[in-house]
Amino acid sequence: MVDEDWDDNPEWDESNTRPLDAPAKLNFVRALLGMNQADFAALLGIPLATLRNWEQRRTEPDATAKTLIDLIFADPQGMRERLERRNAA
Repeated sequence: MVDEDWDDNPEWDESNTRPLDAPAKLNFVRALLGMNQADFAALLGIPLATLRNWEQRRTEPDATAKTLIDLIFADPQGMRERLERRNAA
């Protein structure tokens, strides 16, 4: 007997997806930019261990770090350029 209300292949849209959390955003942006953890941590100006802990969900970024992550996620290439200019100064 098949339940007609059950759909094993639902349509995906904004109503049935979860927003990405900070670790998922970091992993996505880092992959998009083609950077390894060490280079990405240096770009952000944070210790490599901190980035690893965030990405592996061992620790959670504070509110300021989450804001930075959101800004980078919104414009990965633009923020990379800004951070590289900041780091070069």
